[in-house]
Amino acid sequence: MPRVVIGPHFEMHPVVFLTSAAIVLAVALLCFVWPANELQDAFVAVRKAIAVNFGWLYVASMAFFFGFAFWLALGKYGQVRLGRDDELPEFSRGSWFAMLFSAGMGIGLLFFGVAEPIIHYESTPPGFADGLDQSRLSMAVTIFHWGLHPWALYCVVGLALAYSGFRRGLPLSFRSLLYPVFGDRIWGRLGDLIDILAIVSTLTGVATSLGIGAQQVNAGLSHLFGIGAGIGVQMALIAGITAMATASVVVGLHGGIRRLSELNLVLAATLMVLVVLGVGVFTYLGAAIENTGAYLQTLPFNSLRTGAFNEPSQTWVNGWTVFYWAWWISWSPFVGMFIARISRGRTIKEFVIGVLLVPTAVGIAWLTAFGTTTLRQYTDHVERLSSDPDYDPGRELPKYWVGEVGPTGELARLASGEFKRAQQPLTAVEYYQAAVVTPDGRSKVDTLPTVLFVMLEGLFPSVVIQTVAIGIATLCIVLFFVTSSDSASMVIDIIASGGSRNPPVGTRLFWAISEGLVAAALLYGGGLDALQAASIAAALPLTFVLLLACYGLVTSLHRDSQISSSPLSS
Repeated sequence: MPRVVIGPHFEMHPVVFLTSAAIVLAVALLCFVWPANELQDAFVAVRKAIAVNFGWLYVASMAFFFGFAFWLALGKYGQVRLGRDDELPEFSRGSWFAMLFSAGMGIGLLFFGVAEPIIHYESTPPGFADGLDQSRLSMAVTIFHWGLHPWALYCVVGLALAYSGFRRGLPLSFRSLLYPVFGDRIWGRLGDLIDILAIVSTLTGVATSLGIGAQQVNAGLSHLFGIGAGIGVQMALIAGITAMATASVVVGLHGGIRRLSELNLVLAATLMVLVVLGVGVFTYLGAAIENTGAYLQTLPFNSLRTGAFNEPSQTWVNGWTVFYWAWWISWSPFVGMFIARISRGRTIKEFVIGVLLVPTAVGIAWLTAFGTTTLRQYTDHVERLSSDPDYDPGRELPKYWVGEVGPTGELARLASGEFKRAQQPLTAVEYYQAAVVTPDGRSKVDTLPTVLFVMLEGLFPSVVIQTVAIGIATLCIVLFFVTSSDSASMVIDIIASGGSRNPPVGTRLFWAISEGLVAAALLYGGGLDALQAASIAAALPLTFVLLLACYGLVTSLHRDSQISSSPLSS
């Protein structure tokens, strides 16, 4: 493929790099100059249109990737090595797992690990048969969105890239996935289009996570230091953390991403241990087993659920499952390429088991620690209110300023313009439902990014432990932010450079800065709606590419196995 080298720090495929950069910068500029309200309405319309018309495609495709991954692990190709037959893995299993998990979905788990179970608990997902209580159903649905399906997708994409790059000697680029299908045509404009699509999709998927991460870092700093919450602060945070990511880019894969991923895994494990100790080890273990059972019980129904015969169910599926599947698909070039890059030398069976099962198990453990603990705080609180006359929430729960709702449903204000408010003891579930305002009464609080910290405050009676836990959680979000941005910039640059496995620093810096720019632009232009719409739109054409890539992988495995078993090959 053609490459342009400009000094020691810039190497690019001219068509792929320049076209992708132009699209990214145009999207960012549009978000900054277009009126925010109109842009937000447009993003919502795009999201709804794609979900309504193509939601079934996302559901069917993810179910297929799920089955395909297990077929690869259990089939006859399990002992095929991703590289030469005598090649050993580049990284230890511990480092390998830390990097793939930190890059995969770390920010999202911190954000939605508490928030999503609360939302499902407050508004029960429609269409489920009786038999699961509200708490179990909330956890089962949450785990479904973060469990086997997304990791099966990452596994399939990563395996196809690793096989084509390390086993067949093709460039480590997204176009190589379709070489078995289209042959040498992928070295022309068709391949350029595929790589451009992968870059734009990766940028929008990562920008969604970075925007969510900025909101939650802002919430954590507000809790710790009273820093105000708002779009200006969040954009400043994106700029600051992007600067940290660029520093990690300069250090490189072994010194930057690897070390930060290992540190982040230690911090995340520490935070999880604190939560488990706070709720009780045996209580936690019982909840983990029950959540796993509820997840497996509902897995077949959820896997193929489109809500086609029930409008409330279809609305719910489009708003939750379709968004998640599109988000993961838009992430898949990044996560798949990154996993491929760090997995050379592993067998297909080892690769699939490692990528599919281990992160899923850790995800269930994490969601149980944070999600179930949050729901249990609330249900215990409600039970004690009705059965324990000595129970005083004011002494056992943290207090927050809650605005007074006026007769019109709007928050009442004082003559000074501040919201009328009073302090109330709240669990995390009640906090999410309440009209929480800042202590000075000047603005409302966005409760969704904050519920993680409220749960931690309610769990630990000691202010010191509360502060330590919230500090660790905030630092984890920052580090997940940095590793996601750094990893994504490396992957994008591999594609944009025409498959170079060690792209130069200069172009990686460009993509790291671009990721922060797009995240800030989408957050500024439409908030969470814009972030979600970008993911769903980018994932649609990419889904067809991934389905063709599965066909190409099977074709390559079958052809190579026939060659190796031929008498002429021995």
